Amino acid sequence: LPEIARELHVDAVVEGAVQRSGDRVRITAQLIEASSDKHLWAETYEDNLRDTLALQKKVASAIAEHIRIQLTPQEQAALKKSTVVNPEAYESYLKGRFFWNKRTGEGLKAALAYFNQAIEEDSTYAQAYAGLADSYDLLGDWEYGVLAPNEAYPKAKAAAMRALEADSTLGEAHTSLAFSLDVFDWDWNSAEQEFKRAIELNPGYATAHHWYAWHLSEMGRNSEAISEMSKAEALDPLSLIISAEMAEIQLVAHHNDEAVEQSRKAIAMDKNFAIAHLELGLAFVQKQMYSEAIAELQT
Repeated sequence: LPEIARELHVDAVVEGAVQRSGDRVRITAQLIEASSDKHLWAETYEDNLRDTLALQKKVASAIAEHIRIQLTPQEQAALKKSTVVNPEAYESYLKGRFFWNKRTGEGLKAALAYFNQAIEEDSTYAQAYAGLADSYDLLGDWEYGVLAPNEAYPKAKAAAMRALEADSTLGEAHTSLAFSLDVFDWDWNSAEQEFKRAIELNPGYATAHHWYAWHLSEMGRNSEAISEMSKAEALDPLSLIISAEMAEIQLVAHHNDEAVEQSRKAIAMDKNFAIAHLELGLAFVQKQMYSEAIAELQT
């Protein structure tokens, strides 16, 4: 545990287990001081599967109270907000995010199917609409090229708006809308407002910082972009796409050596992650190391 904590740059770790039996779910959580491996707090929560999200918030609230963290008014409101979710829709949503995070054409198609399934199971499920928007956003992006942009992005924007209709306080939905405003409408000012609103509502959402970093990079605000992507990486240190695209942010800023190092870091996590090899190849091109670049791009 101390080794894990050092790698993640944290003082304490939450360890836990989730057990499901029929329509019941039990969450057991414990807070451990990493340096001494000392147990600071432990609790068990049990409820109906429909109240899974409320259970998660109870755990978060208990830990925040125990370590005496100062919560912002927005964070307090978010933790008190009661959310009931259709268990089948929630499971479909989680599967959608799993495939969405693979960042492959086939993965994005599977994600689209799961998010649509979640919406069929619960037509009021805001997160599922945000996931649908994010899937269309990437399906139309040049990096994956599954759908034509003029087919994908109107659907992405419509899904993001539907998510906001269902829950205007959902940071994920504001992030989805901001991406569409950036890449399809080229409405930079509105996109920036949406990104800032998303981060205000959910400062722990790594994708908001990730995509906001890209917005800043597009605006030529390179140092801000690197800072924002660093926040995304700190929030989700095991994200392959965030790690790989930090390299591209570095490349745009002409930090070619850092881009090489960052790309290799992503490849070390998964040698089969294509985008990391792409970024390393592009970095080698900028360094005029053409034979190395060709090898990476062929990989």
